[in-house]
Amino acid sequence: MSWVKNTPRISGNLIVDGTLESKHIKTNSIEANKFTGATEENYFNYFDGQSFGYNVWTTLHEFDMPSTELDLIKARSIEVEWDAYIYTGQTTAISPSVYLTIEVQVPTDAPTYRGIGIAKHDSFPVSGWQRVWLEGQVLNRFGSGTIGELSSYRAYRNLRFVENEEQSETLTNGTFTGGVTSWTGVGGTLVSLYGSLAKIEQDGNTDAAYFYQQKTLSGERYRFSGQSHTLSTATGKIHISTSTDIADAFYSSDSLSGSLTQTITTDFTLPDGVSTIYVIGEVTSTTSGDYHVFDNFSLKEIIDKTYVDVSTTGGQIVPTGGTEFIYHHPFSNAAAGAWAVVKQKQINLYTAPYFHYFNISANAYLGIERRNYKCRIRARHLAYNDTMYTQDGVVKIVSRMTGEQHES
Repeated sequence: MSWVKNTPRISGNLIVDGTLESKHIKTNSIEANKFTGATEENYFNYFDGQSFGYNVWTTLHEFDMPSTELDLIKARSIEVEWDAYIYTGQTTAISPSVYLTIEVQVPTDAPTYRGIGIAKHDSFPVSGWQRVWLEGQVLNRFGSGTIGELSSYRAYRNLRFVENEEQSETLTNGTFTGGVTSWTGVGGTLVSLYGSLAKIEQDGNTDAAYFYQQKTLSGERYRFSGQSHTLSTATGKIHISTSTDIADAFYSSDSLSGSLTQTITTDFTLPDGVSTIYVIGEVTSTTSGDYHVFDNFSLKEIIDKTYVDVSTTGGQIVPTGGTEFIYHHPFSNAAAGAWAVVKQKQINLYTAPYFHYFNISANAYLGIERRNYKCRIRARHLAYNDTMYTQDGVVKIVSRMTGEQHES
């Protein structure tokens, strides 16, 4: 039966500050003020019912995946659902198993693996599993099958994405415990208050009074937090600058009250070409003797991470404390031309007298692709001496944009 196509759509927001006129758009990226969402294609194919006996794998449907529009690389999924019934010829209930598989014929014309990225060792959460992480959101690069090196194949589980995960502290003595060591005062007097706070006091001059710590950083994005304390007599500000001069600050907080405890937090990306920054606390009064009190300065790199637990059966794929480029193997080590099971669904029935009706479904995510795979749906049952009859069945192919247009 021919494929039936749903109308393509954009899920999300498309905001164009101007005019967009085009019959087709094909590009690695679009910037038109804002472009969010993902274009998704949905194709349906229906298959007829048939009957099959005990413990015989039966092909219910065979089909070719339709091409993606404009030959774009998309995240591709197969979903199948069918209704069936079994005639037992008896009033006594039986409990047979029913199996449904989605299978893909392994291509013969090109490598089937796809690069995921550089994985770094994290930990061994439980025996037999290694937890690794990759920078960024790369969930779409995983799919059915296994992952590993070019010629190693490992099961995986617990795939998850963590946004803006804080790394280790980069500031020295940001809590001012035991004094103000590692901090330098400018234009005023920097002293420790109660052994756990930093107090910057304006002197007799009218120039800015502040203190700072210099840090050379190797990351890209950072999170800063700091506190203003109620013991202050004047307002203050916190700055992050490219030099010891407040005028070079690329971040400055709002004015901080001298009578309230306030916590500020900001995420920032290092300016281009900048690796050394200065974290600054300032008393903004020019009156001699006024001061502002600060506490709990913190500066941590933040990284988006994709975590996954990888089986160590056959050996761990990422060295402890090291890195390894890993790949997605949608068909594991199946030979070219062979049929590979990308999803198997099993249900256990408890039948009604004589006739028992049921529904079974399965889905498989193949990863980011634009190949047109040859696929089939197969089933079998373990009801001894009984016949199973399939009714309406439907296959749905979903191809959606992920923002990636590379095959690695």
